Amino acid sequence: MIVFITSLAAIFIILPVLLYALVYYIMKQWTKNHRKAKGAAINLTTFVLILSVHYLILTIWSKSLLWVIILFILFTAIVFTFIYWKVKEEVNYAKVFKGFWRLNFLLFSAIYISLLIYGAASRAVEAIIFG
Repeated sequence: MIVFITSLAAIFIILPVLLYALVYYIMKQWTKNHRKAKGAAINLTTFVLILSVHYLILTIWSKSLLWVIILFILFTAIVFTFIYWKVKEEVNYAKVFKGFWRLNFLLFSAIYISLLIYGAASRAVEAIIFG
């Protein structure tokens, strides 16, 4: 059972879009609400995207930059909260966290795709040059 769970986790870390699709489908069937299904899928996939970016960096450059990722997330939270406060002049923490988490989904999706392309291209170049 442990092997199955770790294998499933590895698949979702390698391809977080599968997790998004699975969570969206399950929540859509359960709640019959597109908006809630999309929100649940984004919320869960964001955490997995962060892990995916970490493991892609680890695979490409053979070093853990988890501390940089955590600092990036904290910096994003600070900037997002500051901008929200400047615009609304009051901080609603639930809305700030929801917006910050959704922003992280977009940012880490873009970083994930960029790292996938960079990693594939760099491995292809290495294979051509050293192959």
